[in-house]
Amino acid sequence: MSGAKRPSQRRRKIWYSVAATGLGTAVLTVCVLWVQAARKTDLANPLEGITALDTQPAVQSTSLRFRDVAGERGVVMRHSPGRRHRLLPEDTGSGLAWGDYDGDGDYDLYVVNFLARQGEAAAAEGYSRLFRNDGGRFTDVTLQAGVANEDGFGMGAAWGDYDGDGLADLYVTNFGRNRLYHNQGDGTFREVACQAKVDDPLWSTSATWADFDGDGLLDLYVCNYVDYDAAEFGPELTLPRGGTGYRVPFALNPNSFDPVPNRLYRNRGDGTFDEVARAWGVDNPDGRSFAASFCDFNGDGQPDLFVANDSTPDKLFLNLRGRYGWFGAAGRLPPNGTGFWDAAPSTGTADTRGAMGVSVAELNFMLGLPDGLPDLFITHWVAQENGCYVSQRISADLFEYHDKTREFRLGEISLDMVGWGCGFADFDLDGRPDLAVANGSTLEDRADPSQLIPEPVFLFWNDGQKFHDVASLAGPDTRRTYVARGLAICDFDDDSLPDLAISVNRGPVVLLHNETQTAHHALKIRLRGPAAMCVGAKVEVHAGPLPQVQWLGADVSVMSQHAPELIFGLGEREKADRVVVTWRDGQTTAFEDVPAGRKEIRYPEGPAPRR
Repeated sequence: MSGAKRPSQRRRKIWYSVAATGLGTAVLTVCVLWVQAARKTDLANPLEGITALDTQPAVQSTSLRFRDVAGERGVVMRHSPGRRHRLLPEDTGSGLAWGDYDGDGDYDLYVVNFLARQGEAAAAEGYSRLFRNDGGRFTDVTLQAGVANEDGFGMGAAWGDYDGDGLADLYVTNFGRNRLYHNQGDGTFREVACQAKVDDPLWSTSATWADFDGDGLLDLYVCNYVDYDAAEFGPELTLPRGGTGYRVPFALNPNSFDPVPNRLYRNRGDGTFDEVARAWGVDNPDGRSFAASFCDFNGDGQPDLFVANDSTPDKLFLNLRGRYGWFGAAGRLPPNGTGFWDAAPSTGTADTRGAMGVSVAELNFMLGLPDGLPDLFITHWVAQENGCYVSQRISADLFEYHDKTREFRLGEISLDMVGWGCGFADFDLDGRPDLAVANGSTLEDRADPSQLIPEPVFLFWNDGQKFHDVASLAGPDTRRTYVARGLAICDFDDDSLPDLAISVNRGPVVLLHNETQTAHHALKIRLRGPAAMCVGAKVEVHAGPLPQVQWLGADVSVMSQHAPELIFGLGEREKADRVVVTWRDGQTTAFEDVPAGRKEIRYPEGPAPRR
């Protein structure tokens, strides 16, 4: 949610070239706003202007079909009842998260909400919701479960078994104090954030769980945004957003407010946490953070941390416990020789645009050079292309990222959008990861300033070399426009086809059921064992000339969480030749000739080697 920003180590061909002059900025502004208006008023007409180069689909048909089934399946909820007060937190939220809280094998859905205004009494719909999944149909169990976050100004959520009892606990981020709901195993939760020392009072956006220090316990990283106090400013004061020239109310411009540091909560194993972000070098005090992903980005066996920042450089913190992490870290080591150091400038990922959502996948196969390392997709604010960074190993100790956004056709099409939640999934099970993106403007409708401008979703089908947006071809519900925010992927009805849940600012939840007709097969993998060993595990499936790779929990969206299962499309193959799981502690589990269907893989019994 930032003004236009200059990407480091890149040269843009469209708006970056014209924005060098005042006239160019003015022309860009007119184009962006005209396209926004065109989308809102006449979706039937072809778009022209700054994104016309890459908005027309290269494919004229698709087998993908999606339909919104939220109402008929029982996911009935409207985000933020009441009128809009022109407050930045209101326009930012909220997300949603999939997790199996009752252990029945069906993934349940938590949808984050907030009151019409902080401090108001809870309205009939003004609280977050937990929908229990029973075979693909949902029941609202929020009040029985005790997870309503009633007086919280909700932003995001993340499930994680922090105490190792085999039950999914729930962390909820707020504009205000965050909440930690401990799963008591009887369908109810107890709020323990204060006792656990994770009740951060800052404006938090996303949260993510991982065992960053290898002690066998899930730790928690919390993204914080800005030091916001709307009482200081009147909504009538406006300032231009850098680059676009669009005058935005001062209180709605994140650049008006100072960033605040992020939190890293290290699990003590007794139900409490120590806050160690600064000590470990990941507090990111100058960043306005929206999302963060723990993943082994350099392949050294340790979870690193990518942080998507708005209006400030993104961060790629390498874990110094890894065998490559020491390179270039001289003078940066904490006294105990552990911590993280920021490799974003040296790897080409210190992008300074308005980053929101983050997705992780192995995309080097599209270049014919699969390397088994995670690549990055990042959503951005309006007039800023989304970013797609593909890794390249230079030597055993060095790697960098190359911007393949244009080459993959993910750039120009996104210029007039405000991108939010995102996620990779093989929606047609052809063996290639596709990509879904939730868009929704933060700009007010000039005809009705009480409303934000809705935008279409992106549904990018992967042909093996490029992505093609086929949302307009996949059904009437993917052709509609939404003020979308969070996006989370889950096969909620267990038919092996990934479905989509999308949260809509001041709108109903959208549950897009994947109704694609295909003869392709899938392998659904669920990892069983200690949560700290499963989160961050790398799974390789060999079923064809090139291996498929996924990392559990690394694909994070924004303020949201995908279901903790991995779906691999096998195409016409009825089995995978080989499946290899590399657990968080480095142990591996391998299987040969694995038939299509569901496969549960358990963490090896016995003591794990410590590294």
